[in-house]
Amino acid sequence: MSTYSDLTNLADLLKNVYGVGLTNQFNDEKTTYNLFSKSDRQPKGLGYVFGLRYERNQSVGGRAESAKLPTPMTGKKDQGTILPKYIYGSLRLTGPMIEAAKGDTAAFVDGLSDEMDDLYKGLVNDLNRQCHSDGFGKLGTLSAAMTPSTSATFTGTFDNDLGVKYFKEGMLVDMFNSAGSTPITTCCGQRVSIVNPATKVVTFEISGQTYLTDHPNSTIAGYTNDATEVAAASIAVHLGARDASWTSDDKAAEIVGIEGIFDDGTNLSTFENIVVASYPKWKANILSNSSVNRDLSIDLMLQACDLTRMNSGKEVNQILMGLGQRRKYANLLIGDVRFQPGTLKGGYETLTFSGGDGSVEIVIDPMCQPNKIRFMPKGVIQKYEMTPLGWGNLDGSNMHRRSGYDEFDLFLRIYTNLGTEQRNCLSSLNDLTEPSVY
Repeated sequence: MSTYSDLTNLADLLKNVYGVGLTNQFNDEKTTYNLFSKSDRQPKGLGYVFGLRYERNQSVGGRAESAKLPTPMTGKKDQGTILPKYIYGSLRLTGPMIEAAKGDTAAFVDGLSDEMDDLYKGLVNDLNRQCHSDGFGKLGTLSAAMTPSTSATFTGTFDNDLGVKYFKEGMLVDMFNSAGSTPITTCCGQRVSIVNPATKVVTFEISGQTYLTDHPNSTIAGYTNDATEVAAASIAVHLGARDASWTSDDKAAEIVGIEGIFDDGTNLSTFENIVVASYPKWKANILSNSSVNRDLSIDLMLQACDLTRMNSGKEVNQILMGLGQRRKYANLLIGDVRFQPGTLKGGYETLTFSGGDGSVEIVIDPMCQPNKIRFMPKGVIQKYEMTPLGWGNLDGSNMHRRSGYDEFDLFLRIYTNLGTEQRNCLSSLNDLTEPSVY
Protein backbone atom coordinates (compact mmCIF):
# COMPACT_ATOMS: atom_id res chain seq x y z
CA MET A 1 0.00 0.00 0.00
CA SER A 2 1.27 3.43 -0.87
CA THR A 3 2.31 5.64 2.08
CA TYR A 4 1.52 8.85 0.24
CA SER A 5 -1.36 10.24 -1.80
CA ASP A 6 -1.12 9.92 -5.57
CA LEU A 7 -3.60 9.71 -8.41
CA THR A 8 -3.97 5.96 -7.99
CA ASN A 9 -5.21 5.94 -4.40
CA LEU A 10 -7.27 9.10 -4.92
CA ALA A 11 -9.05 7.71 -8.00
CA ASP A 12 -12.24 6.85 -6.12
CA LEU A 13 -12.47 10.38 -4.70
CA LEU A 14 -11.83 12.36 -7.87
CA LYS A 15 -14.68 13.54 -10.10
CA ASN A 16 -14.81 13.40 -13.85
CA VAL A 17 -14.83 16.75 -15.64
CA TYR A 18 -17.22 16.67 -18.60
CA GLY A 19 -17.23 18.94 -21.59
CA VAL A 20 -20.34 20.71 -22.79
CA GLY A 21 -22.26 18.67 -25.35
CA LEU A 22 -20.86 16.23 -27.88
CA THR A 23 -18.41 16.83 -30.72
CA ASN A 24 -19.71 15.54 -34.07
CA GLN A 25 -17.32 13.28 -35.98
CA PHE A 26 -18.98 13.51 -39.38
CA ASN A 27 -19.72 15.85 -42.28
CA ASP A 28 -22.78 17.92 -41.37
CA GLU A 29 -22.98 20.33 -44.31
CA LYS A 30 -26.41 21.38 -45.61
CA THR A 31 -25.28 23.52 -48.55
CA THR A 32 -27.76 22.69 -51.28
CA TYR A 33 -30.83 22.59 -49.04
CA ASN A 34 -29.94 26.09 -47.82
CA LEU A 35 -29.23 27.25 -51.38
CA PHE A 36 -32.84 27.21 -52.57
CA SER A 37 -35.27 29.87 -51.40
CA LYS A 38 -38.69 29.01 -50.02
CA SER A 39 -41.57 29.72 -52.37
CA ASP A 40 -44.55 31.70 -51.10
CA ARG A 41 -46.78 29.09 -52.80
CA GLN A 42 -47.86 26.24 -50.50
CA PRO A 43 -48.70 22.82 -52.02
CA LYS A 44 -51.84 22.28 -49.91
CA GLY A 45 -55.06 20.54 -50.92
CA LEU A 46 -54.35 18.48 -54.03
CA GLY A 47 -50.99 20.19 -54.48
CA TYR A 48 -49.79 23.45 -56.00
CA VAL A 49 -50.97 23.62 -59.61
CA PHE A 50 -49.25 25.95 -62.09
CA GLY A 51 -49.87 26.69 -65.75
CA LEU A 52 -47.39 26.17 -68.58
CA ARG A 53 -47.22 27.45 -72.15
CA TYR A 54 -45.15 25.32 -74.53
CA GLU A 55 -45.65 27.44 -77.64
CA ARG A 56 -46.84 30.95 -78.54
CA ASN A 57 -49.79 31.85 -80.70
CA GLN A 58 -48.40 31.60 -84.24
CA SER A 59 -51.34 33.23 -86.03
CA VAL A 60 -48.91 35.66 -87.63
CA GLY A 61 -47.33 36.17 -91.07
CA GLY A 62 -47.00 38.41 -94.06
CA ARG A 63 -49.88 38.62 -96.59
CA ALA A 64 -50.51 40.26 -99.93
CA GLU A 65 -53.06 43.05 -100.12
CA SER A 66 -56.62 41.72 -99.63
CA ALA A 67 -55.29 38.22 -98.92
CA LYS A 68 -56.88 36.10 -96.22
CA LEU A 69 -55.64 36.86 -92.71
CA PRO A 70 -53.68 34.25 -90.73
CA THR A 71 -55.77 31.39 -89.38
CA PRO A 72 -56.64 32.04 -85.71
CA MET A 73 -54.81 29.58 -83.45
CA THR A 74 -53.75 29.38 -79.85
CA GLY A 75 -50.55 28.16 -78.22
CA LYS A 76 -50.20 24.80 -76.50
CA LYS A 77 -50.80 24.94 -72.74
CA ASP A 78 -50.66 22.50 -69.84
CA GLN A 79 -50.73 22.25 -66.06
CA GLY A 80 -48.13 20.91 -63.66
CA THR A 81 -48.56 19.91 -60.01
CA ILE A 82 -46.06 20.08 -57.16
CA LEU A 83 -46.91 17.73 -54.28
CA PRO A 84 -45.30 17.78 -50.83
CA LYS A 85 -43.23 14.89 -49.46
CA TYR A 86 -43.71 13.90 -45.84
CA ILE A 87 -40.33 13.73 -44.09
CA TYR A 88 -40.09 12.56 -40.47
CA GLY A 89 -37.68 12.00 -37.60
CA SER A 90 -38.51 10.27 -34.31
CA LEU A 91 -37.24 10.07 -30.72
CA ARG A 92 -38.31 7.83 -27.79
CA LEU A 93 -37.79 8.11 -24.02
CA THR A 94 -38.77 5.54 -21.38
CA GLY A 95 -40.54 6.38 -18.11
CA PRO A 96 -37.73 4.99 -15.90
CA MET A 97 -35.16 7.01 -17.85
CA ILE A 98 -37.19 10.18 -17.24
CA GLU A 99 -37.55 9.38 -13.50
CA ALA A 100 -33.89 8.50 -13.06
CA ALA A 101 -32.91 11.77 -14.67
CA LYS A 102 -34.95 13.76 -12.17
CA GLY A 103 -32.02 13.42 -9.76
CA ASP A 104 -30.24 15.93 -11.96
CA THR A 105 -32.86 17.99 -13.72
CA ALA A 106 -30.28 20.13 -15.49
CA ALA A 107 -28.58 17.05 -16.91
CA PHE A 108 -31.93 15.69 -18.10
CA VAL A 109 -32.89 18.96 -19.76
CA ASP A 110 -29.47 19.25 -21.38
CA GLY A 111 -29.59 15.62 -22.52
CA LEU A 112 -33.09 15.91 -23.97
CA SER A 113 -32.19 19.21 -25.61
CA ASP A 114 -29.11 17.60 -27.18
CA GLU A 115 -31.14 14.65 -28.50
CA MET A 116 -33.79 16.94 -29.96
CA ASP A 117 -31.17 19.20 -31.51
CA ASP A 118 -29.33 16.19 -32.96
CA LEU A 119 -32.54 14.85 -34.50
CA TYR A 120 -33.35 18.28 -35.94
CA LYS A 121 -29.91 18.62 -37.52
CA GLY A 122 -29.98 15.01 -38.70
CA LEU A 123 -33.25 15.56 -40.52
CA VAL A 124 -32.00 18.74 -42.21
CA ASN A 125 -28.78 16.96 -43.17
CA ASP A 126 -30.82 14.17 -44.75
CA LEU A 127 -32.91 16.77 -46.59
CA ASN A 128 -29.63 17.96 -48.12
CA ARG A 129 -28.89 14.38 -49.25
CA GLN A 130 -32.37 14.14 -50.74
CA CYS A 131 -31.78 17.42 -52.61
CA HIS A 132 -29.23 15.56 -54.75
CA SER A 133 -31.42 12.50 -55.44
CA ASP A 134 -34.38 11.80 -57.71
CA GLY A 135 -36.70 11.01 -54.80
CA PHE A 136 -36.07 7.26 -54.77
CA GLY A 137 -33.23 7.10 -52.27
CA LYS A 138 -30.30 5.59 -54.18
CA LEU A 139 -27.19 5.62 -51.96
CA GLY A 140 -24.59 3.61 -53.87
CA THR A 141 -23.82 0.71 -56.21
CA LEU A 142 -21.93 -2.44 -55.17
CA SER A 143 -18.72 -2.89 -57.13
CA ALA A 144 -18.27 -6.48 -55.92
CA ALA A 145 -20.55 -9.18 -54.59
CA MET A 146 -21.45 -8.87 -50.89
CA THR A 147 -22.20 -11.73 -48.51
CA PRO A 148 -24.29 -10.80 -45.45
CA SER A 149 -23.68 -12.58 -42.15
CA THR A 150 -26.21 -13.57 -39.49
CA SER A 151 -23.50 -13.95 -36.83
CA ALA A 152 -21.07 -11.07 -37.40
CA THR A 153 -20.76 -7.71 -39.09
CA PHE A 154 -20.19 -7.80 -42.85
CA THR A 155 -18.95 -5.39 -45.50
CA GLY A 156 -19.94 -4.12 -48.92
CA THR A 157 -17.59 -2.39 -51.38
CA PHE A 158 -18.83 0.57 -53.44
CA ASP A 159 -15.62 1.32 -55.36
CA ASN A 160 -16.93 3.64 -58.07
CA ASP A 161 -17.39 7.38 -58.61
CA LEU A 162 -20.57 7.54 -56.53
CA GLY A 163 -18.71 5.80 -53.72
CA VAL A 164 -20.06 5.99 -50.17
CA LYS A 165 -20.73 9.74 -49.80
CA TYR A 166 -24.46 9.22 -49.23
CA PHE A 167 -24.07 6.55 -46.53
CA LYS A 168 -24.18 7.60 -42.87
CA GLU A 169 -23.35 5.59 -39.76
CA GLY A 170 -26.61 4.28 -38.27
CA MET A 171 -28.54 4.62 -41.55
CA LEU A 172 -30.96 1.84 -42.55
CA VAL A 173 -30.62 0.42 -46.07
CA ASP A 174 -32.58 -1.81 -48.46
CA MET A 175 -30.67 -3.62 -51.19
CA PHE A 176 -32.23 -3.69 -54.69
CA ASN A 177 -31.27 -5.36 -57.95
CA SER A 178 -29.09 -3.49 -60.45
CA ALA A 179 -32.14 -2.00 -62.20
CA GLY A 180 -33.40 -0.68 -58.88
CA SER A 181 -36.80 -2.24 -59.56
CA THR A 182 -36.87 -5.20 -57.16
CA PRO A 183 -35.59 -5.50 -53.59
CA ILE A 184 -33.20 -8.30 -52.61
CA THR A 185 -35.57 -10.35 -50.44
CA THR A 186 -32.72 -11.62 -48.24
CA CYS A 187 -31.00 -8.27 -47.65
CA CYS A 188 -33.25 -5.42 -46.59
CA GLY A 189 -33.45 -3.37 -43.41
CA GLN A 190 -29.67 -3.52 -42.92
CA ARG A 191 -28.06 -0.98 -40.59
CA VAL A 192 -24.81 0.79 -41.46
CA SER A 193 -22.15 0.49 -38.76
CA ILE A 194 -19.01 2.07 -40.29
CA VAL A 195 -18.40 4.08 -43.46
CA ASN A 196 -14.81 4.19 -44.76
CA PRO A 197 -14.58 6.81 -47.54
CA ALA A 198 -10.91 6.03 -48.24
CA THR A 199 -11.56 2.40 -49.17
CA LYS A 200 -15.21 2.95 -50.20
CA VAL A 201 -16.24 0.11 -47.92
CA VAL A 202 -19.39 0.09 -45.77
CA THR A 203 -19.58 -2.18 -42.72
CA PHE A 204 -23.08 -3.34 -41.78
CA GLU A 205 -24.36 -4.70 -38.48
CA ILE A 206 -25.27 -8.39 -38.16
CA SER A 207 -27.95 -9.29 -40.69
CA GLY A 208 -31.26 -10.05 -38.98
CA GLN A 209 -34.91 -9.12 -38.68
CA THR A 210 -34.53 -6.27 -36.16
CA TYR A 211 -35.16 -3.42 -38.58
CA LEU A 212 -37.52 -5.26 -40.92
CA THR A 213 -40.31 -5.49 -38.34
CA ASP A 214 -41.27 -1.83 -38.59
CA HIS A 215 -40.45 -1.41 -42.28
CA PRO A 216 -42.87 1.12 -43.84
CA ASN A 217 -43.50 -1.27 -46.76
CA SER A 218 -45.54 -4.25 -45.57
CA THR A 219 -44.26 -6.50 -48.37
CA ILE A 220 -40.61 -5.88 -47.52
CA ALA A 221 -41.40 -6.21 -43.78
CA GLY A 222 -42.30 -9.85 -44.50
CA TYR A 223 -38.88 -10.70 -45.98
CA THR A 224 -36.29 -12.82 -44.12
CA ASN A 225 -32.65 -11.73 -44.10
CA ASP A 226 -30.04 -14.48 -44.39
CA ALA A 227 -26.50 -15.07 -45.70
CA THR A 228 -27.38 -15.24 -49.41
CA GLU A 229 -24.82 -13.47 -51.59
CA VAL A 230 -25.86 -10.10 -53.05
CA ALA A 231 -24.59 -9.65 -56.62
CA ALA A 232 -22.25 -6.91 -57.81
CA ALA A 233 -24.05 -3.90 -59.36
CA SER A 234 -26.90 -4.22 -56.85
CA ILE A 235 -27.84 -0.84 -55.43
CA ALA A 236 -28.30 0.36 -51.87
CA VAL A 237 -31.46 2.38 -51.24
CA HIS A 238 -32.43 4.41 -48.19
CA LEU A 239 -34.93 2.27 -46.27
CA GLY A 240 -38.51 2.84 -47.38
CA ALA A 241 -37.67 5.07 -50.35
CA ARG A 242 -38.84 2.51 -52.95
CA ASP A 243 -41.77 0.13 -53.29
CA ALA A 244 -41.30 -3.61 -53.55
CA SER A 245 -42.05 -3.27 -57.27
CA TRP A 246 -40.54 0.01 -58.42
CA THR A 247 -40.84 1.83 -61.74
CA SER A 248 -39.61 5.26 -62.77
CA ASP A 249 -43.16 6.68 -62.82
CA ASP A 250 -43.84 5.75 -59.17
CA LYS A 251 -44.61 8.53 -56.72
CA ALA A 252 -41.38 9.36 -54.86
CA ALA A 253 -41.36 9.10 -51.06
CA GLU A 254 -38.45 11.51 -50.65
CA ILE A 255 -37.89 15.01 -51.99
CA VAL A 256 -37.52 15.06 -55.78
CA GLY A 257 -34.04 16.55 -55.86
CA ILE A 258 -31.61 17.74 -58.47
CA GLU A 259 -31.08 14.31 -60.03
CA GLY A 260 -34.79 14.23 -60.82
CA ILE A 261 -35.22 17.90 -61.72
CA PHE A 262 -32.20 18.05 -64.08
CA ASP A 263 -33.55 15.17 -66.13
CA ASP A 264 -34.93 14.52 -69.60
CA GLY A 265 -37.21 11.62 -68.73
CA THR A 266 -34.41 9.11 -68.16
CA ASN A 267 -34.75 8.99 -64.37
CA LEU A 268 -38.39 10.12 -64.05
CA SER A 269 -40.82 9.43 -66.87
CA THR A 270 -43.31 11.78 -65.21
CA PHE A 271 -42.27 14.98 -63.44
CA GLU A 272 -44.70 17.24 -61.57
CA ASN A 273 -47.60 15.27 -63.05
CA ILE A 274 -46.47 15.89 -66.64
CA VAL A 275 -45.48 12.97 -68.89
CA VAL A 276 -42.08 14.04 -70.18
CA ALA A 277 -42.21 12.06 -73.43
CA SER A 278 -45.40 13.89 -74.46
CA TYR A 279 -43.95 17.38 -73.95
CA PRO A 280 -40.35 17.75 -75.21
CA LYS A 281 -40.07 21.25 -73.75
CA TRP A 282 -40.66 19.81 -70.27
CA LYS A 283 -37.09 18.50 -70.17
CA ALA A 284 -33.86 19.76 -68.71
CA ASN A 285 -30.95 20.15 -71.15
CA ILE A 286 -28.54 17.22 -70.86
CA LEU A 287 -25.04 17.64 -72.26
CA SER A 288 -23.61 14.11 -72.12
CA ASN A 289 -20.97 11.97 -73.80
CA SER A 290 -22.69 8.58 -74.20
CA SER A 291 -21.69 7.58 -70.63
CA VAL A 292 -17.99 7.99 -71.43
CA ASN A 293 -16.32 10.34 -68.95
CA ARG A 294 -14.14 13.16 -70.28
CA ASP A 295 -12.24 16.03 -68.71
CA LEU A 296 -13.94 19.29 -67.92
CA SER A 297 -13.24 22.22 -70.24
CA ILE A 298 -14.23 25.87 -70.37
CA ASP A 299 -15.83 25.20 -73.75
CA LEU A 300 -18.13 22.55 -72.24
CA MET A 301 -19.16 24.95 -69.49
CA LEU A 302 -19.92 27.67 -72.04
CA GLN A 303 -21.87 25.14 -74.11
CA ALA A 304 -24.06 24.32 -71.08
CA CYS A 305 -24.70 28.04 -70.52
CA ASP A 306 -25.58 28.44 -74.18
CA LEU A 307 -28.06 25.51 -74.05
CA THR A 308 -29.99 27.28 -71.29
CA ARG A 309 -30.07 30.58 -73.16
CA MET A 310 -30.94 29.04 -76.52
CA ASN A 311 -33.77 26.81 -75.27
CA SER A 312 -35.34 29.08 -72.67
CA GLY A 313 -34.20 32.65 -73.22
CA LYS A 314 -32.85 32.77 -69.67
CA GLU A 315 -29.24 33.23 -68.61
CA VAL A 316 -27.28 31.00 -66.25
CA ASN A 317 -26.10 32.88 -63.18
CA GLN A 318 -25.52 29.98 -60.80
CA ILE A 319 -23.54 26.76 -61.14
CA LEU A 320 -23.58 23.87 -58.65
CA MET A 321 -20.72 21.37 -58.46
CA GLY A 322 -18.94 19.02 -56.07
CA LEU A 323 -15.40 19.05 -54.74
CA GLY A 324 -13.99 16.94 -57.58
CA GLN A 325 -15.23 19.21 -60.35
CA ARG A 326 -14.11 22.25 -58.37
CA ARG A 327 -10.57 20.84 -58.52
CA LYS A 328 -10.93 20.22 -62.25
CA TYR A 329 -12.17 23.77 -62.76
CA ALA A 330 -9.43 25.31 -60.62
CA ASN A 331 -6.78 23.39 -62.57
CA LEU A 332 -8.11 24.89 -65.80
CA LEU A 333 -7.41 28.35 -64.42
CA ILE A 334 -3.96 27.89 -62.88
CA GLY A 335 -1.90 30.91 -63.84
CA ASP A 336 -5.05 32.81 -64.79
CA VAL A 337 -6.76 35.43 -62.65
CA ARG A 338 -10.27 34.70 -63.88
CA PHE A 339 -11.29 32.97 -60.67
CA GLN A 340 -11.36 34.46 -57.20
CA PRO A 341 -10.60 32.80 -53.86
CA GLY A 342 -13.54 31.03 -52.24
CA THR A 343 -15.74 33.12 -50.00
CA LEU A 344 -18.51 32.26 -47.57
CA LYS A 345 -21.84 33.65 -48.67
CA GLY A 346 -25.08 32.57 -47.04
CA GLY A 347 -23.42 29.52 -45.50
CA TYR A 348 -21.92 28.04 -48.66
CA GLU A 349 -18.67 28.38 -50.54
CA THR A 350 -18.71 30.25 -53.84
CA LEU A 351 -16.40 30.81 -56.82
CA THR A 352 -17.15 32.68 -60.02
CA PHE A 353 -17.13 31.79 -63.72
CA SER A 354 -17.09 34.22 -66.63
CA GLY A 355 -19.71 32.84 -68.95
CA GLY A 356 -19.74 35.69 -71.42
CA ASP A 357 -22.86 37.28 -69.93
CA GLY A 358 -21.34 38.48 -66.68
CA SER A 359 -20.00 36.70 -63.64
CA VAL A 360 -21.69 33.39 -62.80
CA GLU A 361 -21.68 32.25 -59.16
CA ILE A 362 -20.32 28.74 -58.51
CA VAL A 363 -21.62 26.96 -55.41
CA ILE A 364 -19.64 24.02 -54.03
CA ASP A 365 -21.34 21.16 -52.17
CA PRO A 366 -19.44 17.93 -51.31
CA MET A 367 -22.74 16.03 -51.59
CA CYS A 368 -23.22 16.83 -55.30
CA GLN A 369 -23.56 13.88 -57.65
CA PRO A 370 -20.14 13.00 -59.15
CA ASN A 371 -19.33 13.42 -62.85
CA LYS A 372 -21.86 16.27 -63.22
CA ILE A 373 -22.17 20.06 -63.02
CA ARG A 374 -25.54 21.83 -62.90
CA PHE A 375 -26.25 25.20 -64.56
CA MET A 376 -29.32 27.29 -63.68
CA PRO A 377 -30.82 30.75 -63.30
CA LYS A 378 -31.21 31.69 -59.65
CA GLY A 379 -34.64 31.20 -58.16
CA VAL A 380 -35.91 28.74 -60.79
CA ILE A 381 -35.78 25.88 -58.26
CA GLN A 382 -37.52 26.58 -54.96
CA LYS A 383 -38.68 24.81 -51.82
CA TYR A 384 -42.46 24.38 -51.72
CA GLU A 385 -43.50 23.88 -48.08
CA MET A 386 -46.94 22.88 -46.92
CA THR A 387 -45.76 22.66 -43.29
CA PRO A 388 -42.41 23.99 -42.04
CA LEU A 389 -39.97 21.90 -40.04
CA GLY A 390 -41.26 21.45 -36.49
CA TRP A 391 -42.43 19.00 -33.82
CA GLY A 392 -45.71 17.15 -34.31
CA ASN A 393 -47.90 18.62 -31.58
CA LEU A 394 -51.45 19.00 -32.86
CA ASP A 395 -52.71 18.04 -29.37
CA GLY A 396 -50.58 20.73 -27.70
CA SER A 397 -47.84 18.40 -26.47
CA ASN A 398 -44.55 17.49 -28.12
CA MET A 399 -44.27 14.23 -26.14
CA HIS A 400 -46.85 11.51 -26.76
CA ARG A 401 -47.18 8.35 -24.64
CA ARG A 402 -46.80 5.19 -26.67
CA SER A 403 -50.02 3.26 -26.29
CA GLY A 404 -49.56 0.27 -23.96
CA TYR A 405 -46.00 1.21 -22.93
CA ASP A 406 -44.27 3.35 -20.32
CA GLU A 407 -42.57 5.20 -23.15
CA PHE A 408 -42.90 8.63 -24.68
CA ASP A 409 -42.40 9.52 -28.34
CA LEU A 410 -41.55 12.77 -30.08
CA PHE A 411 -41.59 13.19 -33.82
CA LEU A 412 -40.26 15.89 -36.07
CA ARG A 413 -41.81 16.53 -39.47
CA ILE A 414 -41.77 18.72 -42.53
CA TYR A 415 -44.10 18.52 -45.54
CA THR A 416 -42.10 19.94 -48.43
CA ASN A 417 -40.64 19.37 -51.87
CA LEU A 418 -38.34 20.99 -54.37
CA GLY A 419 -39.95 22.15 -57.57
CA THR A 420 -39.60 24.26 -60.68
CA GLU A 421 -42.08 25.85 -63.04
CA GLN A 422 -39.64 26.02 -65.98
CA ARG A 423 -37.41 23.06 -66.64
CA ASN A 424 -35.83 23.86 -70.02
CA CYS A 425 -33.70 26.62 -68.48
CA LEU A 426 -31.80 23.99 -66.46
CA SER A 427 -28.71 22.39 -67.99
CA SER A 428 -26.70 19.46 -66.72
CA LEU A 429 -23.13 18.80 -67.91
CA ASN A 430 -22.71 15.04 -67.48
CA ASP A 431 -20.05 12.38 -68.04
CA LEU A 432 -17.13 14.28 -66.52
CA THR A 433 -14.03 12.59 -65.15
CA GLU A 434 -14.23 12.60 -61.35
CA PRO A 435 -10.88 12.86 -59.51
CA SER A 436 -10.37 10.83 -56.35
CA VAL A 437 -9.90 12.52 -53.00
CA TYR A 438 -7.76 9.66 -51.68
